[in-house]
Amino acid sequence: MKKVADCTPPRSTLYAIGVAVGVLAGFANSFLGIDMSLRPSLFVWVLASVIVVVALHEGTHGAVAALLGHKPLFGLRPPLVYVTFAGKLPRGHFMVVAIAPFVFLDVLFGFLYVRGALKLFSDLSLIVNSIGSVADIWVVLKLIGAPKGALIQDTKTGFEVWVADGTAKPELANPKEV
Repeated sequence: MKKVADCTPPRSTLYAIGVAVGVLAGFANSFLGIDMSLRPSLFVWVLASVIVVVALHEGTHGAVAALLGHKPLFGLRPPLVYVTFAGKLPRGHFMVVAIAPFVFLDVLFGFLYVRGALKLFSDLSLIVNSIGSVADIWVVLKLIGAPKGALIQDTKTGFEVWVADGTAKPELANPKEV
């Protein structure tokens, strides 16, 4: 096996996208009539939403990885909570693990919102999870161009793409070449 790419997310770009998602969600909330006026209870709901979403988001990464036969390793490096893996994962598995919280949790919080269950909490949780999924979506978009047989090593700050010797290099946009 040889390493053919070392990818690190462009943090400032992803932060900007996260802020844009939050602003768009704020505009959507104003059209939906959700009261987001600043008050002490709103801060409590935001804090509760962040804590619950971070736990569910990382737990979903870990649960999906375990269902696919991998051993997730949970970590905390303030302000980050993360899931990583000791070994390399097949490209498809890594992509499914990366995108799972965005898909499952946004559907869950959207469903709860529509049902009227804790409407403000569900709305905030949907926003928090969507913002927190920006880097996961970036990972999936980057890996679309990797060879199907590639193995992916999580590096806690990005990922490496490994292929069998003789395999063509993946077509990843702007990877750090090795």
